[in-house]
Amino acid sequence: MKVNFLNFSDPKDQKHFLLTGGELILKQDAVEGILNHLNNSGFIEKISIYQDELDAIQEIISRNIGGSLFQENLILHIRHTSGKFPEKIKSLLEDNNIFKSPNIALVIETSVEKTPTSGSWIKNFDAHGLIINCSKLKLMEEKIWLKRQLSFLPKDLLPIFGGAIFQNNESNLLGQKNEVDLLKLLFLNKDETYEPKTDHIIFGSGITAFELEDLLINRDFNKALMTINFMREHDRQNSAPIIWIIAKVINACLESLKASNKKTALVNSGVWSSKISLYLNLIKHAKVKEFLSLNEEILKIDLVNKGLMKAETWEQIERVILRLQDATALQH
Repeated sequence: MKVNFLNFSDPKDQKHFLLTGGELILKQDAVEGILNHLNNSGFIEKISIYQDELDAIQEIISRNIGGSLFQENLILHIRHTSGKFPEKIKSLLEDNNIFKSPNIALVIETSVEKTPTSGSWIKNFDAHGLIINCSKLKLMEEKIWLKRQLSFLPKDLLPIFGGAIFQNNESNLLGQKNEVDLLKLLFLNKDETYEPKTDHIIFGSGITAFELEDLLINRDFNKALMTINFMREHDRQNSAPIIWIIAKVINACLESLKASNKKTALVNSGVWSSKISLYLNLIKHAKVKEFLSLNEEILKIDLVNKGLMKAETWEQIERVILRLQDATALQH
């Protein structure tokens, strides 16, 4: 059975997978889902075989295909990265026994863009496994892929962030994936796996990430700007954690402003109970529109920091702090 990557969502009961095409990001996504599926099906052990190690395939198969006392469910992950499809892999797939073994799962990655329409090996795989085409996406397919990656975003923010990411990384799935990963860090910060990474960051000025957040939510913007200026002079390479903390504050505020229950929204955004009242006071006179704009600015700053947009990172950081000051002013 053959499918395009965009139509591949559930491995179901399959144990044999052939991934074709040269789009590495798509292959990585597909392989990750396949391996999770196989692990859940009892296939824990995995052996990776590269094209210069193909001579070992038959030995590995013979050790595992025959009902030995030490037989284990095994994933054979075969990687072919260049040239014609190897004859040794064809020979392996021409033998139906490989597909009949209950304790062997196959994951084959090949750089070949298209498989032949005839030949016993491809007919066997078509009958017993799943062939996933991971070739370069067309423009509309690329937009669909990006939209799926951004499914965690609130619907009103999807056009803002999705449009900016696509505009700056068209035909570059790796660049798009990097930006999506950043947004996950910002919007999914209630996940416990992210919290410890920031609370123990100490910047060059001696202030911790925990304390920088306090400066912002207490509206001590002068001291926050002093910290930014100090780092600009002494620790210019450490801008990413600063961007992360500012984004965390802005996103928590935005989610609270949009919610009917502001306190619950802050809790869901990962704000500590001891800081809830400070956040509520910070946004007492704020508007959703201003924080939507601030969120867009944060994405732009990260693009600048990665060299994908032309501007000076530290100047943009200072600018967004001043805008946060205006957005949370006690009087409008």
